[in-house]
Amino acid sequence: MGRRTLWASLAIAASGMTAASCIPPAPAPGPTTTTTVVDPLPQNPVGDDAIRLNQVQLVGSHNSYHVAPDARVIEVLKAAARAFPGIAGGLGDPSSLDYTHASLPDQLAAGIRTFELDVYADPTGRRFTQPKLNALFGFNDPELDVASLREPGFKVFHIVDVDQRSRCALLTTCLDQLRSWSDAHPGHLPVIINIELEENVLPPPLVGSPVVPFSEAQLAALDAQLRSSLGDRLITPDDVRGDAPDLRTALATTGWPTLRQARGKFLFFLDNEAKRDAYLAGHPSLAGRVMFTSSGEGQPDGAIVKVNDPTEFSRIRSLVEAGYIVRTRADADLVEVRRNDPAHRDLALSSGAQIVHSDAPPNEPAPNGYVVTFGTRVAARCNPVTTTAATCGALAVVEAN
Repeated sequence: MGRRTLWASLAIAASGMTAASCIPPAPAPGPTTTTTVVDPLPQNPVGDDAIRLNQVQLVGSHNSYHVAPDARVIEVLKAAARAFPGIAGGLGDPSSLDYTHASLPDQLAAGIRTFELDVYADPTGRRFTQPKLNALFGFNDPELDVASLREPGFKVFHIVDVDQRSRCALLTTCLDQLRSWSDAHPGHLPVIINIELEENVLPPPLVGSPVVPFSEAQLAALDAQLRSSLGDRLITPDDVRGDAPDLRTALATTGWPTLRQARGKFLFFLDNEAKRDAYLAGHPSLAGRVMFTSSGEGQPDGAIVKVNDPTEFSRIRSLVEAGYIVRTRADADLVEVRRNDPAHRDLALSSGAQIVHSDAPPNEPAPNGYVVTFGTRVAARCNPVTTTAATCGALAVVEAN
């Protein structure tokens, strides 16, 4: 059972200890949008035709859609941890859910070019409109986007029944926001997005919201949705493979597209190692697929590798030197953020991992000063492992608008 499922189980079990009448009324909802950052310093790129997509490094947001649960939900989770310490001890602090990111358009305006989206299948709609934890307390969450949750289609949120607030609860909304921003900013750096497929359910005897597994039909539907929303802007495995027999061969010979070729486009990769075989079935080396996998190291589909722990520094660096794109995290569960501890952040950045996700990206520094940033207008730089000052200048990774 995963951490998310356990938390949902414990929270629902612990809810029996607290009467709904003891829950204070919800405070007036605060704003869940931010002021769009205006880009004051556009610059014309120079030299972006001489470096490749894997020769840059991007900083972005972890769980990019996330809006913190109501404070009372977090308190219930804390009560669950106290009530079941033997189980909860290894699950981390429930207050790790207490973070809110700006909307995707605002993050893009602030220079973020890599994101993470958690996706649930909901082909008929209405599957997630009544989170069980809210229902147990008679809590009508004013910040839950029920209208979007009623619609059929893939949903974007964190933990079913517990942590469902989202900046764009419908995947189509997220994609439309990306497309609209891209239309208004031609020539932007490529945007890289990891998709995490969610299908955890509560274990018996608890009965939670039913979740649709990602079968071949759902995987095909997800690909179709990405193509429908961003088809002419996608960098797909077929694009990178070209005439080579497989992706790995293509990357060892031709390599990734140049940064200039990748501008204005979007690249998606599948976060789930356990879904790799299902996604590859009938699609050798990802032929015809939209997303890259993230666990095919040494295999024909090997192009992107997820190594979330930056202390695996040597492994990350070796993968980067071998031509892979690597995703890692600068911080996790708000631990480093709250301690203002830069150790993992500095490892992640110096490892050469091209995708570094954080809960405190450049536009959202923590009150104590912790932030993951290059200090540049756009959160991108020449890769410290695969380039030098002579091969990649700062102007290669800027945007003209």
